[in-house]
Amino acid sequence: MSRSRSDLWLSAASGLALGAAFLPWSGGALAWAAFVPLLFALERRVAAGESLRACFRLGYAGGFAFFLVGTHWIGLLSDVAMTVPVLKYAGWVLSAAYLGLFWGAAAAVAAWLARRSGIAARWTFAVALMLIEWVRGAGDIGFPWFQPGYTQYATSALGLAAAGGVFAVTAWVLLVNACVLGATRDRTPRDFVWLALVLAGGLGAGAWLRGAPIATDGTRPRVALVQGNIPGEEKWSGRHQEEILARFLALSDSAFAAPPEGGATARPVMVVWPETATGSYLRKQLAQSIAVARWASRTGAAVFAGYADYSYDADGKPQPWNAAGIWNPDGRLSPTYAKRHLVPFGERMPFQWLVPALGRVDFGQAEWAQGTGPVVFDGQTGKFSALICFESIFPELARADVNAGSRCLVIVTTDEWFGRSAAVFQHAAMARFRAVENGVPVLRCANTGLTQVIDARGAVVAEAPAFRAAVLTAAVPPPREGRTPYSRTGDWPVAVAAIAAVAIAASRRGVSRSA
Repeated sequence: MSRSRSDLWLSAASGLALGAAFLPWSGGALAWAAFVPLLFALERRVAAGESLRACFRLGYAGGFAFFLVGTHWIGLLSDVAMTVPVLKYAGWVLSAAYLGLFWGAAAAVAAWLARRSGIAARWTFAVALMLIEWVRGAGDIGFPWFQPGYTQYATSALGLAAAGGVFAVTAWVLLVNACVLGATRDRTPRDFVWLALVLAGGLGAGAWLRGAPIATDGTRPRVALVQGNIPGEEKWSGRHQEEILARFLALSDSAFAAPPEGGATARPVMVVWPETATGSYLRKQLAQSIAVARWASRTGAAVFAGYADYSYDADGKPQPWNAAGIWNPDGRLSPTYAKRHLVPFGERMPFQWLVPALGRVDFGQAEWAQGTGPVVFDGQTGKFSALICFESIFPELARADVNAGSRCLVIVTTDEWFGRSAAVFQHAAMARFRAVENGVPVLRCANTGLTQVIDARGAVVAEAPAFRAAVLTAAVPPPREGRTPYSRTGDWPVAVAAIAAVAIAASRRGVSRSA
């Protein structure tokens, strides 16, 4: 086998290893060395003076393998999710083919920086991939799912997110990989010392950051998260709306059936229903809205639910929203929150602002209108804000909510589309980052699971079993005292990477060294 071909296999091995690191059983440690084969092959190509195109192909091989494993659940999407089900298989492969371009670009940029500066490609790759990951998550088709830092949701490195968001954790993962390559390739005492320092330093700093003081403000209000477990074909058929609503009301009643522990204050003050819970325009259909309002009045608990909604624009054209809001016990309705970041090709065709005709293309997407900003709700649970499904993977949205005054994030979602795939667990794991980044609890209510209560340190303190109807009742964990560094400064690790890239490019020292 030629060296060129073996390098491609090494890169693909990195992709497969990182893909495995995103599976629920991995624990995160596999990501500490997943990039090593790719980095070894990249440094070998740089030292041999191979073209940037060859380096791009090397990175692309790893990226395609990684995203093919990572996005396998696209091929497992329920048929209800798409009007043309066979497209999901093409979408799976095309997604991997497209997303692999980002790894190719990172490898090419890293090779260029290494040659220009004389710095080993293991280090320039960390800088390049940080910037490329930021680009991958931006814009109409931004998709920050599978950022390497997310593999660390179960390790103490999760705490680094309080300082610099998931990008801080990604930077640490990349630096650990660079140190592992040095220790295994060069085997000098210095390399082993650096590996130990970076590995222990990140884990230790993360544990320290997660240990920040938590607010102590007396008895915490209780909430009930209702997991309806409604099959998609039933929910979206349009024939079972009253039955589904009755099921949610009955499940909500069960949270009040048992005598409260610790007195009346132990009763839930709010129940949460998931994204588009009943599959109907719940607020617009008067009989259904009245039924929810009467339940709230009878129990004295507010109902926060996801629902489809609509309004009319200046031309009288209806604008549908993927929305959420509160029915209060006193009969008041809260303002409606409309989802700000819609799933490209699933909830809206992207780039319609540029080519309006794209709105007429039908791949089965819902074509919701786009919300304009956060809504901070105020109730017996305190101030909280909502993220609907896909929005929970975008750190900037949660940060904007917290900076607007939210002290708790409520995520309502419908992960039933993913079936029993790893995507269910990956999506839930990212919610733990939103908690740590902003130092606030997260209440995650999913139609089929995972329904969770997450504290401000990112620990899951309560969870309902997936794929069954359930009601999860728990006290709302307290937020962290004060604001986190991330909530104040945002994604500063990306800015640091950009400055480092400019400084490296300006150094002009010649051919890259291997260490």
